[in-house]
Amino acid sequence: MAKNNFSPIPNSLVTHAVTDSATSLTVPDQANYAEGYVRTNSVSETRSGSAPANDTGRTWAAGDIIVLRSRDECVKFQVIRQNDSNAATIDFEFWNKVPGMN
Repeated sequence: MAKNNFSPIPNSLVTHAVTDSATSLTVPDQANYAEGYVRTNSVSETRSGSAPANDTGRTWAAGDIIVLRSRDECVKFQVIRQNDSNAATIDFEFWNKVPGMN
């Protein structure tokens, strides 16, 4: 692979089901960057490794894009759905490197 090649990791497009309990991502070994599309309903997330709650963390609405800009953010990302009665999903794709980095 070329040094400056920024490409998705094969088979890394996943749909993450968001529940009423904090969940984390299964991050591929080579992943250093991820983009997630909030497909259904609002979610709250943290990137510190601590669990979010409905009233803590960053909130994202359906249609928003979540960008995780480092391996640390990918690994420590945790998410919970905003409304306990509505299902929420995020489609994530993982990448080998951060755009623009060597």
